[in-house]
Amino acid sequence: MTKTLEQVPGFSVSIFQDTQLFRSSIDSVLLAHWVHLKTQQQLVDLCSGSGIIGLCLAQKFQVTTHLFEIQESLAKLAQESINYNHLDAKVQLINTNINKVLDYLTHDSVDVITCNPPYFSARAHFKLSKSTSQNIARHELYFDQELLGQTANSLLKDNGSLYLVYRPDRLLELSQVLQKYHLPIKELLFIHPHQQDLANLVLIKCRKSMRTNGLKVWPDLILYNEDATYTNQLREFVHG
Repeated sequence: MTKTLEQVPGFSVSIFQDTQLFRSSIDSVLLAHWVHLKTQQQLVDLCSGSGIIGLCLAQKFQVTTHLFEIQESLAKLAQESINYNHLDAKVQLINTNINKVLDYLTHDSVDVITCNPPYFSARAHFKLSKSTSQNIARHELYFDQELLGQTANSLLKDNGSLYLVYRPDRLLELSQVLQKYHLPIKELLFIHPHQQDLANLVLIKCRKSMRTNGLKVWPDLILYNEDATYTNQLREFVHG
């Protein structure tokens, strides 16, 4: 085990990570910068991993935050980060399967949910790695699109927001599931590694509502220049 302490770009937060466990990367950072909250709101971060998204938002917006993570090893790292950043008064970590969230929170009580969910279906065995931690975080072994829709619908207040980062190749499938749970997609921002590349990530904002109209698609975000340096667009997105 090699534990590292890393500053999160654009936030006054540092998180502990472990080289032998699933490590948060730029998709989580982008999602954290995509979210907006008001100080009196309540935030839930599902599949919280090492806690990067929830801690960054709790620190930035000073909101009451609940992190849900099934892996005990990642949950312990997240708790270390909570303590290190002096966020224990704002952030509660709950190490449990997400199908048990209603044992801890009540229906229709949450303003905003964030989630960096597993991207690959449980059927995508060819993408499985030797790391159990990686497989749980990246594959729908314990958490799938249906559980995401059910959970978000149960927890969110009417007009509450669900923010996600996901893969474009499963966006249509995800949209159909979320709409079934009255969580229509309201905003999209596609992420491209380079100018000439296809999008490999998409930031998503949904709203708990019966109304399905009003989709907004933001200009694409390009991450890297041809020389592998960060684009000005990315710098502005993270630090602006």
